[in-house]
Amino acid sequence: MKKIFLIALLSLFVISCGDDIETNTPSIQGEVEDIFFRSGSSTATLNEDGSVTLTGSSSDEVVTLTASAYEEGIYSFGGSVTNEATFEDFNGVLYLTGENGDGEIEITRIEGGRLSGEFYFNALENGVGDTINFSKGSFFDVPLTNPGTPSTPGSDLDCEEAQNIRLAAKLAYDNVDPNNTEQLQLV
Repeated sequence: MKKIFLIALLSLFVISCGDDIETNTPSIQGEVEDIFFRSGSSTATLNEDGSVTLTGSSSDEVVTLTASAYEEGIYSFGGSVTNEATFEDFNGVLYLTGENGDGEIEITRIEGGRLSGEFYFNALENGVGDTINFSKGSFFDVPLTNPGTPSTPGSDLDCEEAQNIRLAAKLAYDNVDPNNTEQLQLV
């Protein structure tokens, strides 16, 4: 009987030691009025003015965050529409920070065209009505969908222009006299 119990215990131990791998897929999540929200799809878009907009949507709700620059930092909501947060609920009601809401978004990491950070905000129905609170917000590895927009330095070059610039730089480098200190000074 002891052998059967030992074999059963050993079998249970071996079975329970499998690798439980959790994947961290790109997402935007947080609590809306203390109810958990997690996006099923998340994207980031560079805008013509150099700002970046993150959008996360579930099956029936959408959160949108806009920061005035595509760089790490803290951007405050409210008082200006340069940085803005919106939330559309399952009834299609739109809440936005606009000039009367508040909160902030912090972009903590931009790596490989993916953004991560945290946020929170209080937004008003259509910018003037009832207030909704989005707290404990975070976004993880949200991919940039348009890295070739003009707001990205050098992105408006085509391949031929880039090759011409590279060749001109190489030619200038090859023609520098190492004994001429004026040529070696950085501007």
